[in-house]
Amino acid sequence: MARFTDDELGMKRGITRRDLLNGMLVGGGAAALSAALPGGAAHASTGHGGGSPYPPTSNGVVGQTDAARTVGHDVTFGGADPGPARDLREHYDLVVVGGGVSGLAAAYFYRKAFGSRARILVLEALADFGGHQHRNEFQVRGRTLLSNGGMVNLDSPDTWNSPSLSLMDDLGIDFAKLAEGVDTGYYTSKGLGTGYFFPEEGFGADTLVTRGATEPLSTLIARLPLSETARADILKVENTTEDYFPGLSDAEKKQRLARISYADYLRHHVGVGEEALVFYQRRTHGLWGTGIEAVPAGDCWGTGLPGFRGLALEPTPYNGIGRTPAMSLTTADEELYYFPDGGATVSRLLVSQLVPGVFSGRQTMESVITARADYGRLDRAGSDVRIRLNAMATDVRHRRGTRGPVDVEYVSGGKTYRVSGSHVVMACWNSVASYIVPGLPSAQVEAMRYGVKVPLVYARVALRDWRAWERAGISRITPYGTFWDSCSLATTTHQGGYASARESDEPIVVTLSKTPNQPGLPITRDQHRAGRRLLLETSFSDFEREIRDLMQRALGPSGFRASRDIMAITVNRWSHGYAYEYNSIADPVIFKPVAEQPFVLARRPFGNITIANSDAGAFGYTHAAVDEAFRAVKELT
Repeated sequence: MARFTDDELGMKRGITRRDLLNGMLVGGGAAALSAALPGGAAHASTGHGGGSPYPPTSNGVVGQTDAARTVGHDVTFGGADPGPARDLREHYDLVVVGGGVSGLAAAYFYRKAFGSRARILVLEALADFGGHQHRNEFQVRGRTLLSNGGMVNLDSPDTWNSPSLSLMDDLGIDFAKLAEGVDTGYYTSKGLGTGYFFPEEGFGADTLVTRGATEPLSTLIARLPLSETARADILKVENTTEDYFPGLSDAEKKQRLARISYADYLRHHVGVGEEALVFYQRRTHGLWGTGIEAVPAGDCWGTGLPGFRGLALEPTPYNGIGRTPAMSLTTADEELYYFPDGGATVSRLLVSQLVPGVFSGRQTMESVITARADYGRLDRAGSDVRIRLNAMATDVRHRRGTRGPVDVEYVSGGKTYRVSGSHVVMACWNSVASYIVPGLPSAQVEAMRYGVKVPLVYARVALRDWRAWERAGISRITPYGTFWDSCSLATTTHQGGYASARESDEPIVVTLSKTPNQPGLPITRDQHRAGRRLLLETSFSDFEREIRDLMQRALGPSGFRASRDIMAITVNRWSHGYAYEYNSIADPVIFKPVAEQPFVLARRPFGNITIANSDAGAFGYTHAAVDEAFRAVKELT
């Protein structure tokens, strides 16, 4: 069948304002709202994202909008001159550049180390605090719907270090209670399984193959719109018990797997044809942001992908394994620690302790989920801790050599301002810090630019109901050969005063994800660079059309109508997404001692400036960001 027309998809329906496309007007809005500049009491209100006075409810493109990206690129790289900096004569004990979880944690740890009256300023380039740990809110038919705008869940806390565990304890996060509030088996209990969608363009006709919650994989494979040979190959991968490396020891097998990609392992050792590889091509997108041709086979074994049973490998890490598969092998915890808004609850709890009054009353991990933040209180004169949004740092330098105060310039609303700090923690991306901190040793600059962040998109779609999903018998769609990598109903939770939809006539959030890349490139960093270019060329209307098209084609036969059922769309665009994680194909440095790897060199302190972010651990997880914040503050003491 042909693709649906814009009218049929409801593209002209006024669910979101088209002036939000690509965030193009955020900069103008920020300029207008920041006419009363810092030094007054209300600087916090300088242009909350997407044109909304309450950032979590913004529709259109949020996250790293064009407005935020343009300031950094034009001023830092493009030679743009926003004019001389206005010295605000604000001096702080600590200035934190970056208001993500690492920056907020750094502010928290600094107060513990230097006293609760330490004066701290957090500068955040984006329109909301939390960085990747922000949230999306929707109002549909009188109900509030929540979803994560970035980081999804708290992963494997039994592998965490003491700083991150201690912080969670201080914030009152009870992991056992958190897991109890997640109903991972809810959709299965209703008999809902997974739908595998194959579009006409690549497979001859639009086909949704559904697999029931208890259906054997073999019967699903038999119904895939692939050749008999390809289906046989997939069955072989799933069921093989052959040892493809006979005579090698456990350690030797793992080293062999560390030096070949998963695609090459399936192709040259298991004997899988190219058609069958389509079934596995995107399995690695969620963790690494690349296809199977750029991820080591050993890392895929470590995270449980099929094809390795016959190797009889010991479930232990080895030299060269990536940190994510190593964590998967060492954790014994299979619980899902998931808030309705993902990691945003952690960010909100940190803010509630740093800036009293942003959330009324003392907040717990349950109450803060439904609490409304007063953004006007984030940056009030006289507060010990201030969080300044829409403030892109452009120059961070010691006033004298590498000693004494540090001057920090930032751009907000098209103008430049200057503050100073006795200490500075750079909690932004390493690559940004390498450009805006003059005087760094050249070897450190090179190390800071080594990693390339994973580009990714999390789209969140509010539906009036999910009856069509129930009729189709699925809670998730795995698409092949389409724009999106995944599409699913929100995880069912009941935390505090928030409860997810449990009946199909209730509103719900659908989550879609994409990690753009260029299949075929064997080096992970090259795939990320290509994916970023693709992402920045994609407009909101392009995202919206792909969302509506996929859902209409997959669920239309079950009664779904995109023009009627889709109530709102928010696209969380992260052109510089999760921290780059080394792997044994692209990064030979992974075989060196940790102390000799680039991310360790990159985080060395520079006078009164230290480095805190997940890049500093080469590991894109909450606990890594928190651990690096703890280290950065400790270096200042």
